[in-house]
Amino acid sequence: MDKDIFQNIIALIDDLSEKQRDLVRKALDGGDDLERLISIIENPLATKRECFYCKSENVKKWGVSHGLQRFRCFDCGKTFNALTGSPLARLRKKNRWMEMALALREGLSVRKTSTQCEVSVSTAFRWRHRFLKAAAADKPVKLDGIAEADETYILESFKGQRKLPRPARKRGGKAKKRGLSREQIPVLIVRDRNGVVIDAVLRDQSKDSIKSVLSGKLCKDNILCIDGGKALWGFVNEENIPFKLIPPGKHVHEKNPIFHIQNVNGYHQRLKSWLARFHGVSTKYLANYLGWRRIYEKPKAILTQTAWIQVAMGIPNQQLMRT
Repeated sequence: MDKDIFQNIIALIDDLSEKQRDLVRKALDGGDDLERLISIIENPLATKRECFYCKSENVKKWGVSHGLQRFRCFDCGKTFNALTGSPLARLRKKNRWMEMALALREGLSVRKTSTQCEVSVSTAFRWRHRFLKAAAADKPVKLDGIAEADETYILESFKGQRKLPRPARKRGGKAKKRGLSREQIPVLIVRDRNGVVIDAVLRDQSKDSIKSVLSGKLCKDNILCIDGGKALWGFVNEENIPFKLIPPGKHVHEKNPIFHIQNVNGYHQRLKSWLARFHGVSTKYLANYLGWRRIYEKPKAILTQTAWIQVAMGIPNQQLMRT
């Protein structure tokens, strides 16, 4: 662990409540995976006990169900637990969730995840996308300073579907047409120099599609480096965002080491190399895989099993995942 992160953790110990200290002790003492998991899940309610529905603090314990403490709100009358409203709500076999978190950290295939978690392949697949749902939606509010933007393209895939709208391609295959076509799904990557990334699967290659993703994320304080594509060009002009046009060609970044798109192009390469291990990703779930990769790319990311569980629950953890 980074020394500065460890020092920050030590400095925060004095602010822990007695309940939080007990949860930390349980996590440090080890025990079985289920005990560790319960302590991780229930930590947010131990920090601040409030109703999930009306946000009232007039709540009391109301029994235990499926290993989790339930609470009842005496203002709205509803009951809830620490997973209510999260993507993991009502998911079974909690004793295998820590193994699932480990599989996500290691980027295992569905079949290897199935073996590691001792669940069926269909369950491993369903768990993967339940665990990644919150990560896909957790995107930065804005970018700082100089940023780079560029599109990359991923071959459309109907992997896993029983009925295809076209003849099947053998072993993934190739697009029928060279270059850009409807078979290529545009993916926008925008990255600032701090390593913060915004990504999205675009519905098409238009300016309006890019605007729906980046509107409000950039301002006049930013400088956006682009390669001259029509959609990005139209967006920066319409939004009056300062930009630098990067001409095509080799070694352009050496002529101007400040303004370039080398970082975002490197991100494209890492993303596609990482996706290759899955031997094709269904376009239907592509946004989840973008969120998965984005967690790996966070600056000084802490990729522990605990962190993956918190990400899956949708807990804001910018301080945990970044220094």
